[in-house]
Amino acid sequence: MLVLIIGGTLGAFRNWFLAGLAGFVGGLLGGVLGYVQQIVSQGGIEFSGQVWSIIFLEFFGNNFAFLAIATILSGVLGPILTRQAVRRLLGGDGGSIALDDPRRFSEAVDKVALVRIPAANLDEAQLTHIDREPVDRDRAAEQWESYVELLEQYGWETREVAAAETMADSVFTEDQVVMIGEVAVLARSGSPERRAEQPGVRAALADSGLVVEEIEAPATLDGGDVLLVGDTVYVGSSSRTNGDGIAALRRIVGALGYRVVAVPVAGALHLKTVATALPDGTILAWTDGVPDLSLLGRVIAVPEAAGASVLPLDGETVLVSAAAPKTQQLVARLGYRVESLDVSEFEKLEGGVTCLSARVFG
Repeated sequence: MLVLIIGGTLGAFRNWFLAGLAGFVGGLLGGVLGYVQQIVSQGGIEFSGQVWSIIFLEFFGNNFAFLAIATILSGVLGPILTRQAVRRLLGGDGGSIALDDPRRFSEAVDKVALVRIPAANLDEAQLTHIDREPVDRDRAAEQWESYVELLEQYGWETREVAAAETMADSVFTEDQVVMIGEVAVLARSGSPERRAEQPGVRAALADSGLVVEEIEAPATLDGGDVLLVGDTVYVGSSSRTNGDGIAALRRIVGALGYRVVAVPVAGALHLKTVATALPDGTILAWTDGVPDLSLLGRVIAVPEAAGASVLPLDGETVLVSAAAPKTQQLVARLGYRVESLDVSEFEKLEGGVTCLSARVFG
């Protein structure tokens, strides 16, 4: 039982394999301890190698069924009970929020990224703060493939959202959903035209096992405005995310033990256009885009606007745009391995290395 409790605390029951392994180890140790207790209570028997052999051979004889049942039940029931626990913390099986409950839930999660192939009309994507430049769609497709390959190289499981050939901005999946631990928050974009992208993302989450919450009108929220650093969720107050959206996210993630800090954004599409975090929690920021840097805690100013949007690939490696060589040098001096990727066709559309995927936080 103790093994199962420890396994559950460490998040082992998130998937069937780890849950089954915890059940196997728990069943094995439980059986061994049971035999040891019997031998000790009888007295007069020494724990020789022969005695230990007899004990363990029992698991291939009379107790094999017990061990198999413990393994199978843990593997099957563990993930189910984990999901139910999260749903209870969020106020019920239907996923509605019970705002007056003091709830806390936090655990490590797998590295999962939702990606979506660029649309045929990518060059028609919306622009808010920069002038339009010609977009090479073939080159964009190559850059996207390189991006996905790099994620997979660093151990990310990429799940492809169904293509949306007529939705120019759909490649920027980060804006549609915020995933923190066991919860996926479906966003509601401040751009009405982008809300048509939502059904495809919802479908991609259908078999993910995540508890799904939604941002509802009149609230608006883009995932590109959400930056997780430790137990703090920074949310950009931008043209795409309004006060109601910030409040709605605060209610949801507050129930999971996170605090939300609203950060005004100036002259940029999203918060993560101008500020992202290194694996140690230090924030890299383009200072022109964040009027009040004191809200962000530990901040280092980057020398290039394109360098403000970086993506940690693991605890030691950071992806930096090829358009930000000085920021690459800065990150390397801070002790990180740097991966560089050309995403220039997406940068022409106010995109970057973070917004091309929606990732599980944790």
